[in-house]
Amino acid sequence: MKRLLLLIPILGLLVLPMGCGAVQGVIDRMATDMLEKVGANFTIKVGGTAGLSFTGEWEVGYLHFDADSQSIGYTKDSYTVEGQVAQEYTFEGDATSVMFQKRADDRWTLLSVEIWQDELLVARGETTDPWGAVWLTAGMLYE
Repeated sequence: MKRLLLLIPILGLLVLPMGCGAVQGVIDRMATDMLEKVGANFTIKVGGTAGLSFTGEWEVGYLHFDADSQSIGYTKDSYTVEGQVAQEYTFEGDATSVMFQKRADDRWTLLSVEIWQDELLVARGETTDPWGAVWLTAGMLYE
């Protein structure tokens, strides 16, 4: 009887990690599936006074699940552009931050910037200030 009592805890210690491994696999899959639903198609629309020159920069953030460390990681890419109104830039990601600046020292020209996430306008800003800038962010919409 004493041997049986010793055997039960030992079997429990051997079987418990197997059960936890299965649960951990489910958690890993759930986290990965959730992060796959977070991403979107973004479009930056730069508008305003026709022919206005601008410079712009944006960062695109990407989330990913690291099963080894059980954490959510974040990476990003950066882009820089120069152009004239009107322009559009399209990309995929989980979040974005944009900054566009007028290349004019007058108060009569308008620079407007919009961020569209899929078909939804999520951020908008404008300036008429000399050398004025517009800084916007847009983040994750979870379905």
